[in-house]
Amino acid sequence: MSKAALFVNSALTFAFAELATAALHETGHGLMAQALGYSPKIYAFYEDNPTGTIHQSLAILAAGPIASLILGLFFRAWYRSGEPRYSLGRLLLFWMSWLGIMQFVNYVIVTPWLSAGDTAQIADLLHVPVWGRYVVSAVGWLVLIILTRPAAHDMLALAPESEALDTPRERRRFIMRSFYLPLLAGTLLTAPGGIGGLPMIVVYGMLGTIGNIDVIAFSLYRTGDAFALKRAPGEPLKVEPIAIVLYLIMVALYILVLARGLPV
Repeated sequence: MSKAALFVNSALTFAFAELATAALHETGHGLMAQALGYSPKIYAFYEDNPTGTIHQSLAILAAGPIASLILGLFFRAWYRSGEPRYSLGRLLLFWMSWLGIMQFVNYVIVTPWLSAGDTAQIADLLHVPVWGRYVVSAVGWLVLIILTRPAAHDMLALAPESEALDTPRERRRFIMRSFYLPLLAGTLLTAPGGIGGLPMIVVYGMLGTIGNIDVIAFSLYRTGDAFALKRAPGEPLKVEPIAIVLYLIMVALYILVLARGLPV
């Protein structure tokens, strides 16, 4: 029962964090546009980017990924300030931190392919050649690989004290059960947030959501490293009503507010 509860809590907090970080990402675009004198609105998974000068457009496009990265690093610093143990709050901080960081990294990775993405549009404005876009993507892949060990460490630092983590296999099973599979389930839970939104934008949003599987999947192969974690007693493992409430509030925000547009 405790393992099932962790799965459910992780899926719910992932869905909440993914929808929250997506909205904060679009808010980053909107705040930059507002600073440049525009009156933007943010919607489910996008912001109505105004057309200005090249420099204005570059600033607005870059503001979203940069906001995601800054917020991700902030939440990770908050997460890392606590001792290794399980709690719902730490689980939420984990997802907020890594989804913010990976939103930035994954945009870099998909530069050559996702023409509607922020980094691809930046490359278009700067007239970056095709080979240059692949270089940017390669840098993103390198950063992803570098990040897999700290990501694995952060996941293992959430393991309940009763969870056996002595062998690489046990550590992989914990990450698979508590983060990899909940991410897949959580991606389905984000789908209602697209109700009332533009279908193609929602599709891009869902692809971006499941795209976060990369850092979790690669982290499975870093569990052979020597991890020495002294875990403190954590909260009792049960399905947390607050996790359900937070998720429902975020979905309601998307359907009732962001589907119509929220002025920044």
